[in-house]
Amino acid sequence: MWVLKTVKQRYQTPIAFASAWTPPLYMKTNTGSVSGQNFNGLNYSCCSTDFANYIAGFVKSYQNEGVNLFGVSPSNEPENVFSAWPASYWTASHLGQFVTNNLRPALNNQGLNSVKIISAESAAWGTANSFLSSMDKSNVDILAGHGYVEPGDLILGKKGFNQNPTTWNYATGNKPTWVTEASDDGGTYDASMTEGLKLATTMHKFLANCSVNVYVYWLGMLAFQNNEALICTKSDGTLEFPKTYDVMGNYSRYIKPGYYRFGASVSNNGNLLVSAYKNPTTGAFSIVVTNTGSVPVNCALGLTGFTSSTITGYVTSAASTAHWAATAPIAANSNGSFTAQVPAYSVVTYTGVSN
Repeated sequence: MWVLKTVKQRYQTPIAFASAWTPPLYMKTNTGSVSGQNFNGLNYSCCSTDFANYIAGFVKSYQNEGVNLFGVSPSNEPENVFSAWPASYWTASHLGQFVTNNLRPALNNQGLNSVKIISAESAAWGTANSFLSSMDKSNVDILAGHGYVEPGDLILGKKGFNQNPTTWNYATGNKPTWVTEASDDGGTYDASMTEGLKLATTMHKFLANCSVNVYVYWLGMLAFQNNEALICTKSDGTLEFPKTYDVMGNYSRYIKPGYYRFGASVSNNGNLLVSAYKNPTTGAFSIVVTNTGSVPVNCALGLTGFTSSTITGYVTSAASTAHWAATAPIAANSNGSFTAQVPAYSVVTYTGVSN
């Protein structure tokens, strides 16, 4: 509670949400195990209402302490029947019924009508697609999945960021789509731009290709060095900020709540990834450019439908020790475009305001 209150006060975080990894033991089919192994999950015959009230009570308790949760998820990786950590097995049918028949009424009964329900948070993006396809989504406000590799990749021994997420193939009813957890959960710790570019690639593809509205990194900080966290702790106790921290900042610092993504394209360079975002009220905009190549790229950034006098770049690169090194302001050319150099192995966010 103290952490949430302090973070909100210090950083004005606009959204906090919670995920229930497992019901209390006494509500599970196997009351002796916290995991979802052997299809251990909620005992629907006796405990659906109790678990819904348990979640609603949790949200209400936090509200009473001044922490208003934007949303709540009743499950975390509902298909995970392998891991030993706290989890709960759900079928798509049972989870949909629980949301509609139990959780939504329980929240409303506590006066929490505005609290969003997030589901289903499957471990892999493709798995979430198939899980949600067969689930009653009528009372799900935010459709969610995790950004890890697909089951087929796991069989081949691969882990980590999903570098090639696919667009979900069913109608979402224009509901928001979130990646509620992602990190590199495999391999040796790497604080370099190599790991940073992996994150940049997956974030670009989720945001620009899959049109997700939110991308949540799994861990903010760990007391040791691991790719699953944005901030790590060295053996001498000092903090380390790997390039994944910087890359995340290229998005989170310059794409503000309320921004809309608008179309962006690249011509004549396969090493560049570009996405663009704009505040429809103020005209502020951000263009995120990733260069995965080994040489700098001189490019012309053109704007369509609006103009701007100047832009400023914020650079994260393999060669730079700064988190987000600001460039000098770049003035518009006579045709309205901007000439900029994107360093090798870098992510650069250009910001400006439309005229």
